[in-house]
Amino acid sequence: MDRRPSNVVVVEARYTQQRIPRYRGNPLIEALPPVLDDEALADSLLSLPDFSPEQREWPTYERLQMVSGLSSFLVPLARHLQLARALDSFIRSGYVSRRPASAEHVRIYQSLYEAQQAGRAFNSEMAPPTPEQLSSRVVGMSGTGKTSAIRRIFARYPQVIHHKDFDIFQVPYLHIEAPPDGISVKGLATSILRKIDHLVPDSNYYDVYAARKNSSGDLLLNHAARAMHHHFVGVLVVDEIHNLKNAGRSKQVLMAALVTASNELGVPILFVGTHRATEVLGLDFSLGRRSAGHGFPTWRTLVASGNLEEPGEWEDFITVLWEYQWIRQPVVLTQFLSNTLYACCQGVPDIAIKFLACAQWRAMLDGTETFAAETFVSILEAELEPVKPMLDAMRTGNIAVLERYEDIPPTHLESLLDDALNAYEGVRQRGASVRPGNTSFVPAVAGVLVQAGIDEDRALSAAEKVEAAGKVTGIAAGAEAALALTRPRRATKSGKAKADEPLVELAPDDYRNAFRRSRADGQTVFSHLQVMGAVCQLDKVLQL
Repeated sequence: MDRRPSNVVVVEARYTQQRIPRYRGNPLIEALPPVLDDEALADSLLSLPDFSPEQREWPTYERLQMVSGLSSFLVPLARHLQLARALDSFIRSGYVSRRPASAEHVRIYQSLYEAQQAGRAFNSEMAPPTPEQLSSRVVGMSGTGKTSAIRRIFARYPQVIHHKDFDIFQVPYLHIEAPPDGISVKGLATSILRKIDHLVPDSNYYDVYAARKNSSGDLLLNHAARAMHHHFVGVLVVDEIHNLKNAGRSKQVLMAALVTASNELGVPILFVGTHRATEVLGLDFSLGRRSAGHGFPTWRTLVASGNLEEPGEWEDFITVLWEYQWIRQPVVLTQFLSNTLYACCQGVPDIAIKFLACAQWRAMLDGTETFAAETFVSILEAELEPVKPMLDAMRTGNIAVLERYEDIPPTHLESLLDDALNAYEGVRQRGASVRPGNTSFVPAVAGVLVQAGIDEDRALSAAEKVEAAGKVTGIAAGAEAALALTRPRRATKSGKAKADEPLVELAPDDYRNAFRRSRADGQTVFSHLQVMGAVCQLDKVLQL
């Protein structure tokens, strides 16, 4: 076994005799992991965080981190087993006509060489369809766990298999993602070359081919095709395929190139994306037809039966997830709680996990150590407010609103934990629980004041006064109160003019004279204004 600097593990091929006739004698298939029964396959896909009831007595700061482990939670459902079976069959079927040093393998090399000499990616613009479908798709709403499931399934397979007798490195799967702004033919080829360089020892395809500034997209795709052919890529997974909607006219060229690559190389292609991917895959009728087969399930939200005693997908999922509570007063799952959480998350597994995580963080940080159905509703309005419009649209079935949302905004457990801690800032502040009366309160508060440049005796005196008042909690609040005591008092302004302050001489008809005379003789300002002739008599005014 060889370990690359990139932490990619390369295993030496060990061959298992195949019972299925068309798989027999093919070293590429015989080197793959054996097909498992349902129970063993489910065990291999199961991903649960470490948990024991004793952990509920751990300190809060440790339990907060334990809840974060739910980010890797995956309980295999029927759809996961169906996807795993389809992927395994997909890879094996693609290898049936591809064997090292076979006549077909050499023929493809020759075809790619002739295309390279002609400055094209392939010998034909669109190769004739192969007898077996070599393209398929997994489409579903964001957050339903498509990519997580695929990555978990691929974890069963070695990333690279070295066949010593044939002197080849086999890559069972190649997983690339389309960037948010779309991807070009050249970008696709570059992604493939970079990925192969990352996996295969001593490979340097990117520097040799992609680094050349004058390389055309077609020529670069030819190099990428030869690299995939040379390393016997089992399946090319193009994730986030819905991003091609943003690629303009180049998406048509790219999709045609992908289909041609699949046909000429015999490499299966799996497209993964949201429902927007159906528009991209519908660019070409043959692609739309070909990408709909091979037993791959449509990745919908979890379906609820509404009865924990007769569980559907949702009930199977939430029953397992619910056990992972690190709060000191764990909540028992009831039908009402199950229904409430389902209504809030609309059966999106990723969002359901975040609801349960946020509920536990709240319970730990506010000291209640428990939560109720109302907590989920509150979380939807606060921590998970960014996804609320999308969930509301799903709840009402408003297609027009749903179409305005391309994706569920990504929310990560780490950022949600930070938000929860920020909401309870006192919990994360050092010394927040130190109260007046604690032996460390006065020295700690005084120490803050000394660092601020205040004399030590004065700082101790202020800290002692704050402690005696007993109105603050925590060192930070105590230091703030003590600092206020050390500030010099502002001089109060007198309402009387100083005796030696000269009065400004005013004009005889200046209204301010009435105020001066009023202060001098005690009569009203109004009476002085009348004497000055500055006040009109209302009855005379009304007669005009």
